[in-house]
Amino acid sequence: MRYWLTLLIFCGFAVVLRVTVSGVGEFRQATAFEEQGDLHEAAIRYGRAIRMHLPGYPIPTRAGDRLLALAHDHREAGDLLEARFCLEELRSGFLAVRSFYQPGQRFVDEAERRLVPLMLEDPRGDWPARALPTEQRAAVVRGVLSQREEPSLGWVLVMGLGYALWLGGAAAAIWRGLPEGAGEPVRWAVLARWAAASAVGYGLWLLGVALA
Repeated sequence: MRYWLTLLIFCGFAVVLRVTVSGVGEFRQATAFEEQGDLHEAAIRYGRAIRMHLPGYPIPTRAGDRLLALAHDHREAGDLLEARFCLEELRSGFLAVRSFYQPGQRFVDEAERRLVPLMLEDPRGDWPARALPTEQRAAVVRGVLSQREEPSLGWVLVMGLGYALWLGGAAAAIWRGLPEGAGEPVRWAVLARWAAASAVGYGLWLLGVALA
């Protein structure tokens, strides 16, 4: 029991460490690009930081606030396309991390509220048809924005279990298969068994990512 608890703690720690380190790195790159005046690249990095989501982790919220601020500044400057890009990064970032619940719902709602007039003013096409009344065009846009492909919770579970088996199997292969001291033999059978379990976990994780 102690052994499996140790593996569980290790897997949880590995996930939290990876997400937090990646989130901080993306956020710092975003702020650096923003300070350099490369606001488009900053928006991309803020969007990536949002995707590094953990319950209670503040980086996605801070990145969401920055994307809203950038969208506002671009709108005030008359750069409607870049304002739209920031809002789409904000919306897609939080939608990408939904599973059993939707993180950042207020950001998604605010992004969609601001996107409606921007999409109506977009000069790059005739969608929705400009011949329609404004309110009807806005209703079409809102209808499209509300259509979301919800994740399959079963495959989300498969993805999580696969990830845990992938990391846990690799850790078990190292801890139980490799010698603890000089002169001790490698436990090849144990090493192979846990390496195979890790490979199966990796395959399950990939399958879950593809189908969730």
